[in-house]
Amino acid sequence: MTKNYALLGLLSLSGLAVACGATTEEPAPAPPAVAEAPAPVEPPAAEPPAPVLDHGAPSTKYPAFPPAMGQLKQNGGSVLKNPVIITVTWPGDDKAADLETLGDTIGAGQYWKDVTSEYGASAAISGEAHHVRLADAAPASMSDTQLDAFVASHVGAATDGWPVPAGDAVYILYLPKGTQLMLQGKSACSSGVGGYHDSTKVNGKSTAYAIVPRCGTDFDHITLSASHELAEAATDPYPRSRPAWYGFREEDLAWEFFQQFQSENGDACEFYRDSDLDPTETGLAFTVQRQWSNASAKAGHDPCVPAFKGATYFNVTPLNMDDIDVDLSAIGGDTATTKGFKVKVGATRQIPLGFYSDGAMGPWTIKAISGGIAGGRSSGGVDLELDVTEGQNGQKAYLTVTVNTAGKTNSELVTIVSTHGGVSHYMPLLLGR
Repeated sequence: MTKNYALLGLLSLSGLAVACGATTEEPAPAPPAVAEAPAPVEPPAAEPPAPVLDHGAPSTKYPAFPPAMGQLKQNGGSVLKNPVIITVTWPGDDKAADLETLGDTIGAGQYWKDVTSEYGASAAISGEAHHVRLADAAPASMSDTQLDAFVASHVGAATDGWPVPAGDAVYILYLPKGTQLMLQGKSACSSGVGGYHDSTKVNGKSTAYAIVPRCGTDFDHITLSASHELAEAATDPYPRSRPAWYGFREEDLAWEFFQQFQSENGDACEFYRDSDLDPTETGLAFTVQRQWSNASAKAGHDPCVPAFKGATYFNVTPLNMDDIDVDLSAIGGDTATTKGFKVKVGATRQIPLGFYSDGAMGPWTIKAISGGIAGGRSSGGVDLELDVTEGQNGQKAYLTVTVNTAGKTNSELVTIVSTHGGVSHYMPLLLGR
């Protein structure tokens, strides 16, 4: 009892002495405090393992992946189903006879069939009756407007020897040395333009023609330009009034950006360093240009034909693309829906790429660049990193892209360059929203 009392007294009368007896009783010590047990500490959550990427494996199926190669589109215009080439030269042209031979022979063999037949043109004919040697000297310069009027005023004029062929005519005019071709006030040669083709109205009928200036002294340059323009004139003879095979499909907008919107069958291959074909490859007596084939591109072969004998084509293709919207208002167009990859500004995405070839070959290297082959870079800032830089048919690589700023079309162009043995091939792709 004392213990409890003293304790109670201490609790209730703190600081007062107890008066019963000669001495005071010391209070019992308080029980020791019991420390609380510490709360259990949760261990940090383990980060999930990074997904294992499927890098494929070498395959004997060629091509291992369906290639996302661009396809030229038919806009509804007619082609020259029975083309007749009329060669026009000016006095004093020391290459006149060679240029006439080019016109007489280019449309008869396999080369012409390779570059035009899938688009609906047949073999082209010419001959001595379709040679025009002008009597009056050429002026120091001629503009595209002047040349259009010149062709319109001479076609069908019986007095000056311009023939009216029974088939689908294409007149090709070779400007002589000393005559500059002027386009929009600038020299075509100085601007890197080796020729062009167009059409004019004669008695209410559209007539196709091509113009080739004399840029320098390299005759191969002239014949390259001539082959380019003649094949384009056959497959897209009236480009402004009734376009035929011109431009890539809307889902292939990446190829339009890559080509800087120069996209007829000749344009689509002219930027490649291996576009020239010498006589040993064609049997012709002249150097000519390889040109775009929808069929070859779709099948996984070289899109530029004729293909080099014995060569194996190789490239990579983007896999599992999205539908993206591209704003073309900054370049005079509308919003277009095309194929690409959705990546917001500030975001990062991993893009799968499939290596493919049309035959057995060893590995080749790849790199990713911003922009396209023809020069210039994407206007938006893009960081690019490949997880592997070498592979072969059936294998895969992954491209990590980070979009830092939006381009003027709200999209960014990226090109994958595949290289083997000094030869490079290209695959453009678009990043959009």
